[in-house]
Amino acid sequence: MTEKIIKIKCGKCDGEFKKGELTQFDGMLLCPDCLMAYTAICDCCGNRIWLDENHGTDTLTLCEYCRDTYYCTCADCHTLIQLDDARYLNSNDDTPYCNSCYDDREDEDFTYIHPYSHKPAPIFYGEGIYYGVELELDGGGMIDDNAYKLQYIGNSGNEHIYIKQDGSLDDGFEIVTHPMSLDYHINHMPWLAVLRKAIQFGYQSHQAGTCGLHCHISRDALGEDIYTQEKTISNILFFIEKNWDHMLLPDLTTTLKTLL
Repeated sequence: MTEKIIKIKCGKCDGEFKKGELTQFDGMLLCPDCLMAYTAICDCCGNRIWLDENHGTDTLTLCEYCRDTYYCTCADCHTLIQLDDARYLNSNDDTPYCNSCYDDREDEDFTYIHPYSHKPAPIFYGEGIYYGVELELDGGGMIDDNAYKLQYIGNSGNEHIYIKQDGSLDDGFEIVTHPMSLDYHINHMPWLAVLRKAIQFGYQSHQAGTCGLHCHISRDALGEDIYTQEKTISNILFFIEKNWDHMLLPDLTTTLKTLL
């Protein structure tokens, strides 16, 4: 009597195969061709993953855990590098660079573009609630002379701003203000002059697609104690999330051109 051969369908291509020809992965039986076409082995830990969940590169397969645990991205060229191979400009700067970009950075002589970790003692301007602004600029180059000229304009009369590197930008830097009241920002901080000069240098901000505008507010303005402050923060986050579509300007470019 001939033994009946039981065949099982591949979970991907529906082809029928003998049980021993299939490999079980992620709750699914896969034939050899589908196993090769849709999965890969993590080069770091050896675990199998779906190919579309590869967090590495075309030549380096990484699962999400190994990518987050053992690798980082060069801040300049965005090459994937092992954490042990990452290089940093100084002990206070946690911005990673590959060997090539690190050497290029060391050759640069920055005087007015400070490392990302730079944080001088705050100088407070005005009275009441204080706001600190971080304005990211991109596309005009990480050029020390540009930073000097923007800082010269911004610091006319008082030390209002300083300029830092930012690894999230392609070719620019961020302007950071000392804490100022809203009235001081509007009536004393020379924002328009700074922005006009930045535009002349070819910098963009929201149009660049890489930049953010961060506004820090005095925590004391949010309540008299930590409980009240945390509740206020939660209310602000809830309000923004529920009204996000209504808070976006329909034509921000036109609005900025009107202001400038």
